[in-house]
Amino acid sequence: MKRLGFLLIVFTLVLACQKDYNKTKQPYKFIPAETSTVIRVNELNDFVSSIENNDVLSTLYNEELKDAAALLNNLNTTKQVYVSFKDSNYLILTENDSTLFVLDSIKNIISKTLVNLKIEETQINDHIIYHKIIGNTFAGSNNLELLKTLNSENEDPELSKLIETTDEKSVASILFKSEATNYSKLLFSDLVNKGNSNYTILDFDYTEKGLNYNGILTSKDSSANDLDRFKNTIPQKTNSTSIAPYNTGSLVSITYDDFSIFNKNNQLNDSIADVSETFLNFTDEIALIDDVLVLHSLDPNLIIESIEDKSISESFRDIDIYEFGQPDFFKSNLNPFISFENANFFSVFENFIVFSSSSETLKSILTDVLNNNTLVNSDAFQSISDHLSDEASLFIFKNSKELSTILDQPMNGYNANAVQFIREDNYTHINGIIQKFKKRAASNSVVETFTTQLETTLLTAPQAVKNHVSKSHDIVVQDVNNIIYLISSSGTILWKKQLQGQILGQIEQIDMYKNGRLQLAFTTPNQLYILDRNGNDVSPFPLKFNDAITQPLSVFDYDKRKDYRLLVTQGKNLLMYNAKGQSVGGFNYKNNDSEISSQPKHFRIGSKDYIVFGAGEKLKILNRQGTVRINTKDRIRFSDNDIYLYQNKFTTTNTLGQLIQVDTKGNLSTKDLNLTDKHKIATTSKTLVSLRENRLIIKSRTIDLDYGDYTAPRIFYLNDKIYVTTTDKQSKKVYLFDSQAKSIPNFPVFGTSAAVLEKLDNDSGLELITQSDEKTIVVYKLH
Repeated sequence: MKRLGFLLIVFTLVLACQKDYNKTKQPYKFIPAETSTVIRVNELNDFVSSIENNDVLSTLYNEELKDAAALLNNLNTTKQVYVSFKDSNYLILTENDSTLFVLDSIKNIISKTLVNLKIEETQINDHIIYHKIIGNTFAGSNNLELLKTLNSENEDPELSKLIETTDEKSVASILFKSEATNYSKLLFSDLVNKGNSNYTILDFDYTEKGLNYNGILTSKDSSANDLDRFKNTIPQKTNSTSIAPYNTGSLVSITYDDFSIFNKNNQLNDSIADVSETFLNFTDEIALIDDVLVLHSLDPNLIIESIEDKSISESFRDIDIYEFGQPDFFKSNLNPFISFENANFFSVFENFIVFSSSSETLKSILTDVLNNNTLVNSDAFQSISDHLSDEASLFIFKNSKELSTILDQPMNGYNANAVQFIREDNYTHINGIIQKFKKRAASNSVVETFTTQLETTLLTAPQAVKNHVSKSHDIVVQDVNNIIYLISSSGTILWKKQLQGQILGQIEQIDMYKNGRLQLAFTTPNQLYILDRNGNDVSPFPLKFNDAITQPLSVFDYDKRKDYRLLVTQGKNLLMYNAKGQSVGGFNYKNNDSEISSQPKHFRIGSKDYIVFGAGEKLKILNRQGTVRINTKDRIRFSDNDIYLYQNKFTTTNTLGQLIQVDTKGNLSTKDLNLTDKHKIATTSKTLVSLRENRLIIKSRTIDLDYGDYTAPRIFYLNDKIYVTTTDKQSKKVYLFDSQAKSIPNFPVFGTSAAVLEKLDNDSGLELITQSDEKTIVVYKLH
């Protein structure tokens, strides 16, 4: 009896351990062995948006994700999502929570529980999804049998280790075998991954303009893939782009430090005959450029001397053209990477030997290189060159036409695309870029890059906000129906959300979880909102208030530790909250029955903190606790301008147009700026800008503009340079000046609202964001 009791205890413990294991097990560890493709999605909202808007990814993903999209599009999570495929079956795994898959919000849905299996069956339109919870993991699939057999014993340890090597900072990563033909297209060559039973791993970084990807190709033995032919060789610089014509369609280059080793590797694979004594031993690169073959050598004279079967055919611009007596020499000697027939002629230019089937083709190549009309000098290639490594074992370049053939769909505008394979130890590193290219604008030009039209009139001028995924910026606007929109750096509307009221002032951004992911923080007249990257409310927000909020939200981060304080203004009162929505104890402001007339701001001077705002005719200067730090006795008839920290003094203006400054001892000074009662100012710590009627003053320099109706001047500090912008709403012109009051070339531009200057994307140059009419945002690129 005791033994039976002991066994029951052991059995119970085993079950408990198994349950605990399932609760702590990472979702990807449930991916079955023999999976052909795994996609690790780190930012689901951006991933789904990119599939719709990225030409490359829509080609690769749409067919395979067609069924899975019904589930992916209805998941609400910022956690990693794993999508695996085998044949036509998909499996989606992610960390479960109560809001992950809320069926009540989905239209055209039929749902039931398969009680005996503890599996839910949900039909969305024509798609049937089976899903269940295992520990803390949500699992969904279109295959019931797959979901039935899913358990903790499914794990493929080797696959799990590979998944763990992917980059969490990328929007998505993909692991695929050669049978996943769609993704193999990214390698630009069938031979690279042909017959490989192991996974290729790629991390994706993409925008609507294109796709960058990096990763590794793994192999277990020398016969796994053809890139093993580069083992024991050192990648060299790809020089052939310097002689390839600017309009090259396809370029395939192989490099090595010792051709004899590369040749020996080929012989071990029974691919070529023994050509150990050959002029190729003097080369470090061989490239096939459309219909010509190019050798690169540090001493091309040695190659010429080593080629016995040759004769001079003619001379072209003082360059000899030779007739080659072995035209089929390259037909099989460089398999499987390069095969070239009819090498009838060759010529030497600097460190290159160029072979061609005709002398006319050679002359065309020589003409282009003599005129510097080469691929390396083309704008299209230079647009991707910063993304490429200097050395590569195998380098493949394709223009838009060739890329269209690879992806089997038109890819107009993608004029420069490349993949590099860099052999190192037992791995081959992959570096690729597919990017749409627009002809580079002339220096100092301003080009309209895109417009985005909304359905209704805009209520607020555009604002730029940081995108923590792309490390660039997006655009936020609100319309008259109080709908807020997040728009990408290329003009795509990522999401929109209905708000209860107009946003007060500017939207702030906080990192409330201290993990690098930013949220949007702002107030409307009765609510305090915090929205995540996907436009979802962050619990416990929004906070609702019975009394009206009368000033924009003030966000303080006193010690730059992301311990945020959210200050809400209600008439005469101030309410302080932390990032969890809890009231902050110890903050107590006594209002003295004066209405707060400006947004409270936080300044630090030395080691002391100051919370500053206008109330009645007094400048209030508080400490962190909300009590008076500096008692100002003088009365101020405040203008409508904000309060700034300028020259280490709290600075604003009065209704007489005088500059008002208060120092840290409470001393007040005034300075006549010759401003009218309807004036506007903006400052940085050292730069003061003022505007009265048509006169703009930057520091001490005055600009007389045309008479009009101008927005308040704005100051931007970008690329170590100060810019000032203002918009004449009457003539619909946006002006842009530098700190010396000099107009930026090609301004003013057309615009109807206050403008924002920012670096929207990762390209060089800045963007100016404004409106072209009441419903349309327009973005200009400064070159």
